[in-house]
Amino acid sequence: MNILSALLVALGLSMDNFAVTLACGCADCRIRYGRTFWVSVSFAAAHVIMFCTGWWGGAELGRWIDRFDHWIAFVVLVFIGVKMVKESFETKKGPDLQRLVSVHSVAAAAVATSLDALLVGMALSLTAAPFWLTLCFMAGCVFVTSYAGFFLGCFLGSRFGRLMEALGGIVLAGVGTKVLLAGLGIW
Repeated sequence: MNILSALLVALGLSMDNFAVTLACGCADCRIRYGRTFWVSVSFAAAHVIMFCTGWWGGAELGRWIDRFDHWIAFVVLVFIGVKMVKESFETKKGPDLQRLVSVHSVAAAAVATSLDALLVGMALSLTAAPFWLTLCFMAGCVFVTSYAGFFLGCFLGSRFGRLMEALGGIVLAGVGTKVLLAGLGIW
């Protein structure tokens, strides 16, 4: 595995969290830099922990988690997505970033989007992949895509309002459904 392959793996692993943060940014346009930084670090940390666990856990953990990881990601992402669509039709006094980036919401979304990193870590541990290079690329890509996702979502949300919040929720539900279908071998 070369540098380009490690970078492509990192980018692939960061796409789910990009979709999640994009949707959150669409729903809530009052983004604070410190809070956005904290959320981005949380997503990156979850990916690093899962990747390392997968790398060091190896094949045994893979057989155990592979049976239900896609169900966990599906339930969490669809729940958050449906909630966002529902809230897009409710009358609000103003945006409230606190509800979308609460500790519980961030933790659930970070775990749901980082389950793939666990499996990729397991798979790469069986190859000659460079551990530190892949880990650093992944952490950097996840952080950057999370941070950028919030701001791009905020821009789109401020332009298109509730429509973007509803679309963001639909995207989250779609990502969850895709993860489930891929886990079941359908897609």
